[in-house]
Amino acid sequence: MSVILVTGGSGMVGQHVAEVIAARGLAARLADVAWPAGRDRAPPGERVTFDICDPAACRAQARGVRAVVHCAAVVGPQRARVDPLATLAVNVGGTANLLEAASEAGVRLVAISTATLYGHRADLSPLPEDAPADPLTVYDGTKLMAETYCAAHRRTYGSDAASIRTGFVYGFGSQIGEYFLPRALRGEAIVEAAGCDHPCDFTYVVDLAEALVAAALAPSLPASVYNVTGGVIRTRGDLAGVVTKLVPGARITLGAGIDPARHLRGPCVIERARQDFGWTPRFTLETGIADWKRRLEESDAADGP
Repeated sequence: MSVILVTGGSGMVGQHVAEVIAARGLAARLADVAWPAGRDRAPPGERVTFDICDPAACRAQARGVRAVVHCAAVVGPQRARVDPLATLAVNVGGTANLLEAASEAGVRLVAISTATLYGHRADLSPLPEDAPADPLTVYDGTKLMAETYCAAHRRTYGSDAASIRTGFVYGFGSQIGEYFLPRALRGEAIVEAAGCDHPCDFTYVVDLAEALVAAALAPSLPASVYNVTGGVIRTRGDLAGVVTKLVPGARITLGAGIDPARHLRGPCVIERARQDFGWTPRFTLETGIADWKRRLEESDAADGP
């Protein structure tokens, strides 16, 4: 059976990637630097523990696999700001180690990047992959560095590598960002001073996972960078409305206007992913939130009273 190595296997995206791999009849080798207690609802798969900052460990784990889906990272501007050097080591150095290992093993590396590296785009114009990058934070900068290294490695050595730009990712296991649903289900009141009109290109995590696996298994990837998002602009007010409709009694109050603390940009153009590996998002904001709610309720039921 073909095995796909998934780094960041204990995380939100890695767990959903494992689901998709299992659904395709393949095996996942889920890798992480540690396995936190309580994150064990992924489909069966071999679990391994290693540090992507260790080149020898990366080489050992990449041998014999069909592809590497690289989800491990220091994620988000806030976490990166706390320790920029660790962020550089993991997001850039770790990606370089995995790419070298994958290239040596003759397999493809598909790495998660971020649409936040497009920077602040107040005109909200659509963003194709060749739009200029303008990182605003250390996190965005490390992701652009990793992308650039992967693209240069392709040109220099003919390696098989691609970066997937995504953003505003929500769904089961979410730990970054505020997407209202878990707190609403707990009965908490949610109040934000501003942001009702803030535009977001939301990405449901299942769509992202399906894209990562599709890219890993495609016969070829002509480009080194792909946008993978919902591809449409919705507002945080839309998000609040969807959650309120699904959770009767939800208390969500958002002030008007945009949220100055959040990235502001238009929708990503996602046509390249459709053309090159046959992916389009299956979920709208409405169906994605509904699926997330189902998963949360099933998880709570499994945990018992």
